[in-house]
Amino acid sequence: MHSHAPVGIIGLGLIGTALSERLIDSGVPLIGFDLEISRCEKLRARGGVIANSVRDLAGRSRTIIIAVYSGKQVEALFGEVEDGAGSARPVVVCTTTCGPDEIGQLARRATSAGIALVEAPISGTSAAVRDGTATALVAGEAASIESVNTLLNILCPRRVRVGAIGDASHTKLAINLILQNNRAALAEGIAFAEALGLDGHAFLAAARESAAYSHAMETKGEKMLTRDFRPQPHISQTLKDAELILSEARRQNLHLPMTAIQAELLRAAIALEGPDSDSAAVIEAIRRRPAVTEVLK
Repeated sequence: MHSHAPVGIIGLGLIGTALSERLIDSGVPLIGFDLEISRCEKLRARGGVIANSVRDLAGRSRTIIIAVYSGKQVEALFGEVEDGAGSARPVVVCTTTCGPDEIGQLARRATSAGIALVEAPISGTSAAVRDGTATALVAGEAASIESVNTLLNILCPRRVRVGAIGDASHTKLAINLILQNNRAALAEGIAFAEALGLDGHAFLAAARESAAYSHAMETKGEKMLTRDFRPQPHISQTLKDAELILSEARRQNLHLPMTAIQAELLRAAIALEGPDSDSAAVIEAIRRRPAVTEVLK
């Protein structure tokens, strides 16, 4: 593998596309792959190169970013990364939010294959990634992280070192627990204010200046008020993370009552608005409760 080999990215969904745009805009040669042809064409139009397969991408990349939906997908494609890379072992940066067991298994597999792994799940929407305000939670060996430091500066100028492989996934899940419940509380507050006859925008403006403030008001408040459910994260992704949180809590013999209720709201919102809606659509599970009951029968 030559020093001028491009960076590879596997997964061109919302986050993968936003990361790709940051790299291309910074002049980094980029090769990408996704199973959806339309996503690949968008990358090509932005100036990226499209690989024929994960194996092809691995053989042409000095560093590989994985930005797919789930840990299971990461595990499924990792064998192709190993095979395609041959003797030239790239550094793999995994931005996917994985379950603790999934990232542990991936780390053992990478070590066995002689591949350096950096865990870097991202806290923030695709819009936040695009404008550089998302935060990467970075874990792994210091030498591995240092080897991709310049790349990480481009991908996520804001980042936090959180320890060894696995610590980033744990941290991301705990952060997501707070974030998701803040979002659900905001949805419930807006729905309550609307039911009281208050002007939604006036209420949101007052809430932003109050002790109840959370960043969810900035990222989701207007979307909830206007029913703008164009995705920044897909709500199905939000539910996937909620289910990871609840699964890990059960392993720790910990009951999370707020998160369990919030996950039910997500399921109801998906039934009403579809899995590709924005996470702000959780408000519809509260606004349209009678409809939710009918949908879920």
